[in-house]
Amino acid sequence: MPALKTTRAIGHRVIDAVWRLGLAARFLAMTLLHSGLSWRRFPLIVKELFSSGVMSLIIIGVAGTFVGMVLGLQGYETLKRYGSESALGSLVALSLVRELGPVLAALLFASRAGSAMTAEIGLMKA
Repeated sequence: MPALKTTRAIGHRVIDAVWRLGLAARFLAMTLLHSGLSWRRFPLIVKELFSSGVMSLIIIGVAGTFVGMVLGLQGYETLKRYGSESALGSLVALSLVRELGPVLAALLFASRAGSAMTAEIGLMKA
């Protein structure tokens, strides 16, 4: 009977996940329906999302790479003193994924997108 309980628990989790996905899709559909989104301007919206979102990934990736390298170098020197150099990979991976990565990505995205929009506004003629 433990296998039945496990199967039932997995089934409940899958059903719950599908239910939440359906709620999110319904929310998105209702938001788009009631937002008054002009479909004539949809290409402009996609262009703006691309320039502010996708183009920020390059900067975030480069900065994350260099932060990871610096963290690896400093972590190696510290872990070498205690003879536990083998833990360096997990130290860098966990600290970047859990702590530094989201903060760094949010700061870089906000600064890049904000400066790009500010430059666009500054170039407008009165």
